[in-house]
Amino acid sequence: MTSEVQSLLRGLSLLEALAEFDTRGASLQELSEKTSLSPSTAHRLLTTFVEADYVTRGRERSSYVLGHRIIGIAGSVQLRTAHLRVIVRPYLEAIAEESGETANLVALDGRSSVYIDQAEGKRVLHMSIRVGSTFPANTSASAKAILAFQNPEQALRLIFGDGRAKRYTRRTIVQADAFRADLQSTRERGFAIEREEVDEGVSCIAAPILDRKGVAIAAVSVPGPTTRILNPTPDRLGNLILAHTAKISQALGARYLARRPI
Repeated sequence: MTSEVQSLLRGLSLLEALAEFDTRGASLQELSEKTSLSPSTAHRLLTTFVEADYVTRGRERSSYVLGHRIIGIAGSVQLRTAHLRVIVRPYLEAIAEESGETANLVALDGRSSVYIDQAEGKRVLHMSIRVGSTFPANTSASAKAILAFQNPEQALRLIFGDGRAKRYTRRTIVQADAFRADLQSTRERGFAIEREEVDEGVSCIAAPILDRKGVAIAAVSVPGPTTRILNPTPDRLGNLILAHTAKISQALGARYLARRPI
């Protein structure tokens, strides 16, 4: 094995190890132990990755997390969103504090919305939603928020093709045309609304996180009892979430935000 190949494999082992840690990242010592690399070798490789934006320093400067350049080439949702979780976490906590509701970071993976991170609110959420939970995209406010700011046609074929979309309540959207119309409304208002489409009595509002091209890469959602989430109007909570996702999008370099240019 040549030295170049050996260095490549060592670097890949570091990236794989980083993907297994949470938003706080991992210290040099932790990565050295996990990969069996010497601290000096691990530090040298990490320094190179940091310079190339494949790795970034965590909130604790002694830690490392996956960087934004890895998002575009990663295969798994967890890997794609590792760096995003670090950026989004303070905003999730702020939304949970201001609204009292549980706030979630959600990504779209094929036909499912995947919960990537969560900040619990003070109010009780009578739903079993944890990090790693998945929901069908046709029932998900997060999927609407993401697809409304993408080119959704390929995703719509995947979600609704061959009658795949399942009905959970009388309000579940199971036709692509109806979902497409909902996406248009979502784009116009800037945030998505899910009205008891997966559970009776439970609704959700979500707003997109946009990259520098104005394309949605994830969403922040707040689910809960319909009486709390949609009353007195969806705008109350929707505008709160939208204000925070706009800041996240700006941190990612977005030059266009939901509803208006920066």
